Amino acid sequence: MDSTVDSYRLPLITALSLLLLGLGGIAFYGWLRFGSSILLTLDEAGLSWCF
Repeated sequence: MDSTVDSYRLPLITALSLLLLGLGGIAFYGWLRFGSSILLTLDEAGLSWCF
């Protein structure tokens, strides 16, 4: 394998992991902030049983 590919693998995996962690954090914050509204909206639409 080329040493250039090996030298970029760890930073790429780290950057991708941090990006996914950030997106997960944003989604979790949104759930904490608007979770009750989401559940009530789904209940009005009859979809809360599958959520």
